[in-house]
Amino acid sequence: MKKKTLATAAILTGAMVGFASVTAIDLACKKRAPKKKKDDSVDPHIEKNLPWLKQQHFEDLEITSHDGLKLKAKLLKSDLDTDKVLIAVHGYRSYNLKEYAYYIKFYHDLGFHILMPDNRAHGESEGTYIGFGWLDRLDCIQWIHKMKEYFDKDLQIVLHGISMGSATVLMASGEELPSDVKCIISDCGFTSVLDEFEHELKQAHIPPALILPTATLLSKKRVGYSFKEASTINQVKKSKTPTLFIHGDQDDFVPTYMVYDLYNACAADKDLLIVEGAKHAQSYLVNQELCEKTIIEFMSQYVH
Repeated sequence: MKKKTLATAAILTGAMVGFASVTAIDLACKKRAPKKKKDDSVDPHIEKNLPWLKQQHFEDLEITSHDGLKLKAKLLKSDLDTDKVLIAVHGYRSYNLKEYAYYIKFYHDLGFHILMPDNRAHGESEGTYIGFGWLDRLDCIQWIHKMKEYFDKDLQIVLHGISMGSATVLMASGEELPSDVKCIISDCGFTSVLDEFEHELKQAHIPPALILPTATLLSKKRVGYSFKEASTINQVKKSKTPTLFIHGDQDDFVPTYMVYDLYNACAADKDLLIVEGAKHAQSYLVNQELCEKTIIEFMSQYVH
């Protein structure tokens, strides 16, 4: 019996990295998010914007992260002489244009320059480990400074994040941000990396205690931070940036209760939109009119 128990423990430990690659815990492995492919299928919600998108000119920009990675982004400049800039941060296993193809025209029509970074280990950016927002928060701040340098004037910057991108901009809000950052649009972000991993393991009917202690130690050793410190909720407690929280009431990937916890913890001016019938990252697609109306009303208080 003892041998069997030890064998089971060895299998679990040995399988952890492999298991991590097919769950939300692939921070502990070296599997990159997929790059863009020419034959990617087109979401029907995006298809209607394709003719317009194909007519736009996207400029390629690059920064070097604090740990030496070359990070890429696409910039769509407004046709107007404007100081308004949107930094749109994508989610887990996505990339810039894929995530924001249906949002771009909305913000472009509002007169924004639109910067869409590829997160580390995603799209065209370098990186071995997915940052799950914690590493990306520092990258996001570097992109803010890149925009200030690029346009060489005072700006009105809005940060918009979806899913892991939402966690990224919320985690960034707990740092000292330039006064150019006027507000944040947070769509379906999680309360912490640890909370999200626990949720996903439970969904898979795997006790988190079997995986997370070892995985968080491995993360600290290989990547430089533990899951425990990557807390979105602790960051928003320090935030001074007005934030609109958006979440679908049918989200079972980042459960809806998390947005209430984030909203209640946020120290800045804030508002909350729960979209009925929307699953994860689907709020805009389920009720585009409501989302656009709410975003416009919220931003108008801080962006002029």
